[in-house]
Amino acid sequence: MNGLQRLKAYAETHGAGYTIRRCAEKAGQIVLGTWDRQWRRERASREELERQRNNPPAAGLISIVIPVYNTKAVYLRELLESLRDQSYGDWEAILYDGGSTLAETAETLRRAAAEEPRFRVIRAEKNLGIAGNTNAAIALAKGEYIALCDHDDVLTPDALWRMAEAIAREHPDLLYSDEDMMTENGRRHMDPHRKPDYQPETLAADNYISHLGVIRAEVLREAGGLREGYEGSQDHELYLRITQRTDRVTHVPYILYCWRKLSTSLSRQHLDQCLWAGCRANEDLSPVPVTAIPVDRKIRLWYDFPRDVRTEAVIFSSDEESCRAALEDLEAQAPWPNLSATLAVTDLEGLYDALNQAAEESEADYLLFLDAAGMVETRHFFRELMMYAQKDGVGGVTPAVVDRKNRITFGGWVNGRNDQAGLRNGAGGPRDRMNKVHNVDGVSPGCMLVRRDQFVPFGTRDPEKRYVYTPHAVFLCEDTAVLMRSPFE
Repeated sequence: MNGLQRLKAYAETHGAGYTIRRCAEKAGQIVLGTWDRQWRRERASREELERQRNNPPAAGLISIVIPVYNTKAVYLRELLESLRDQSYGDWEAILYDGGSTLAETAETLRRAAAEEPRFRVIRAEKNLGIAGNTNAAIALAKGEYIALCDHDDVLTPDALWRMAEAIAREHPDLLYSDEDMMTENGRRHMDPHRKPDYQPETLAADNYISHLGVIRAEVLREAGGLREGYEGSQDHELYLRITQRTDRVTHVPYILYCWRKLSTSLSRQHLDQCLWAGCRANEDLSPVPVTAIPVDRKIRLWYDFPRDVRTEAVIFSSDEESCRAALEDLEAQAPWPNLSATLAVTDLEGLYDALNQAAEESEADYLLFLDAAGMVETRHFFRELMMYAQKDGVGGVTPAVVDRKNRITFGGWVNGRNDQAGLRNGAGGPRDRMNKVHNVDGVSPGCMLVRRDQFVPFGTRDPEKRYVYTPHAVFLCEDTAVLMRSPFE
């Protein structure tokens, strides 16, 4: 797919207005260096790096494994220089060359090994592919923790120190950092990815962890390293496998890794291959049987879900007539077997008490809380919500709540904000996030499905519960009085 075709596909998915805005943002980053200037202000200063060198965390040896194959010398030199510049000194780099045929690659590696003893260069006769080459490097690693790194990217000077600090403090099994991208020539930085803390549902649909990923060596080896057959999403498959074994996952909220934006990268040239590999990883690893296929350049998941469960709709309004009308609309728009209803006539002040009482008295398996001011817009509404509400630890699932102009009025609470409110539904927003299933900090009682045994009374908070947003169910509601009220207050 050429650039014009990608632009057309993007506009069809996100809308012309958002596409123009996004193109302007990209142009500003590339031409004017809007993010590049901020990145230079945010990166660790010389004074900070010196402080780090004088105060090494007690994390022990970190092994960086780097599969190499026919890497341009200029890219490889920049990576190696970024390793030499690390403010944390207790590291080794295993550079496993899978039989490169480029003379400049072999010469660069030879010189690096001669100049820096922490560079361990292994020259193989045969290219084992990215998974095989990485696993061969992992087998030689001596560190208690192993960092995964591509052969043409760059680490910031404080990358390993920040990881070592988190290791010494928390002793996690998996760590990951924020990241950004840089132009092919390395002159501009762009597209910062500020990642959330560990989110299981987000990770299933999207490998947001990516780089810089650091894994406890014992856990990585027990998991079997990278697996062949998932080329293009081998890291995604590995992280899914690791997080099935452990929830000791730490997010290090600094941009420590810079991807080089190459036109020849697998994810750009063969996106469909990468997406299918991510789909296979979900089907192979999910504890709940799932069917996964790429849809609109994203991983779309259909989990098996219980169909013989009892579901009670708790519909609320300040008058009974509105509640009855909303129930009739729900039964017409989203028919569902074993559906009962409770009509909660209450004002806003007494809302949480009324909803909590209805939940306490219910004998249903699932509870749907619904503001009578809204209207269900998708026929498979229950299916899309129940696929996630069935999971242990999920305290509520919200659809995309929109107004009559198809703008999002509620997309989940994130860091105390109603995330992406006002964005046109389908535009996606940063990193296309609103077009993907993802975890949020909380959902609204205005439209929420929850398994009854996972329900947390409104006005209280359980930090162990997860909340999920799905764009594949839509609820039309322009009355924001309930939507704007935090369920935890």
